[in-house]
Amino acid sequence: MSRRWMNLLMMTMIFIFSACQSDETIAFSDKHLEMAIREEIGKTEGELYSKDFTEVTMLNLSGSGINKLDGMEALDDLEILLLQDNNISDFSILKELDSMEEVNVTGNPIENDEEQQAVLEELRELGIVVVFTEEAQTEIVGSPDGPGGFLWKVENGNTTVYLQGTVHAGTQDFYPLHEKIEQAYRESDVVVPEIDITQVNPFEMQNILMEIGVYHDGSTIKNHISDELYAELDSTLEELGLPMQLLKSYKPWILSSTIQQLMTEQLGYVYGVDEYFLSRAAEDGKEIIALETAEDQLGIFADTSPDYQIKMLEESLIDIEEYDQEMQELFTLYLEGDADNLLTALMAEDAEATEEDQAFMEALNDNRNYDMADTIIEFLEEDSGQTYFVIVGSLHLILEPHVISILEEQGYPAEHVH
Repeated sequence: MSRRWMNLLMMTMIFIFSACQSDETIAFSDKHLEMAIREEIGKTEGELYSKDFTEVTMLNLSGSGINKLDGMEALDDLEILLLQDNNISDFSILKELDSMEEVNVTGNPIENDEEQQAVLEELRELGIVVVFTEEAQTEIVGSPDGPGGFLWKVENGNTTVYLQGTVHAGTQDFYPLHEKIEQAYRESDVVVPEIDITQVNPFEMQNILMEIGVYHDGSTIKNHISDELYAELDSTLEELGLPMQLLKSYKPWILSSTIQQLMTEQLGYVYGVDEYFLSRAAEDGKEIIALETAEDQLGIFADTSPDYQIKMLEESLIDIEEYDQEMQELFTLYLEGDADNLLTALMAEDAEATEEDQAFMEALNDNRNYDMADTIIEFLEEDSGQTYFVIVGSLHLILEPHVISILEEQGYPAEHVH
């Protein structure tokens, strides 16, 4: 099994840390704000806790009749906030959101409010993109020399499907991507990711992880791995700032992903291509149709044998500098659109794959590719006249049997656009 294969294809499990969060209650004085937020996170009743907002990076609260933003300061991970067409007269609380990257305040009653205009300027000085008027919004167009590749186009009648390969991690300077990719997104009516991470409920995800990723017999990870591996795991987690005590009940496959996620965050590789397009799709009002569910993806890892999960864990315990080097190599090949060398880099370690390696690869790649292709064919055969922008991990488009070859076998030739 190739660790680098897992780095690229494994869906980043950002919700795994919710069990480690405080149970602090969060209250919003504005009932319209509370109702809009509850709808966004899928929790319509009960107390709201800080753990409910773990890794909530985007909220679309447009047109919700909101007057006040009190309570928003608790949403530490919020990056994109859409507040168009509300009745908000004070945005100063947004200065307390350290992760904020973009806010849209168009349509709120502050046009002639000098104090609030000064607040918006302060937000800009903090590096936050502030959109205040429709005219101020700039269209992302990309460049002829922009990065990225892995874009195909399939047509049937009046329906077009673009297929864009992604990586689930990245840096902010990836964007905008090549102009052909950005144009394909702009043309699309529907964005089709593997899963819609903007709609995953952290509370529901935590329940799933507790069901399939935790020991329920009273044992802990220490009872299932060697003393040497336990000591290495304990040391690695300590270096990454997460005490073993908080994760002792989790199975090896979750611990492996946790370590990868912590290293990814520490290196600042938190700008995945999927999230880039999904955040824009939500802001632009495009329809989003997911190909899979998070539970589908997690089940692939949970269904492996205990020994195989321990192997995953062993391979995740590497020095962060080595991990950084591997990720940088993958990023370079991705941004250059170098399919052959990307495939070679990812598959080199799989030359002597075991029977379980092959079964895992089949579940992770082959079976999913056939399912994805079936859904795409449904789009094409409906011939609705819409344009679909499918965004999936790059290997789904370059590792046989990949989605492109399956579509072509079914009579839907694909044009490699970029």
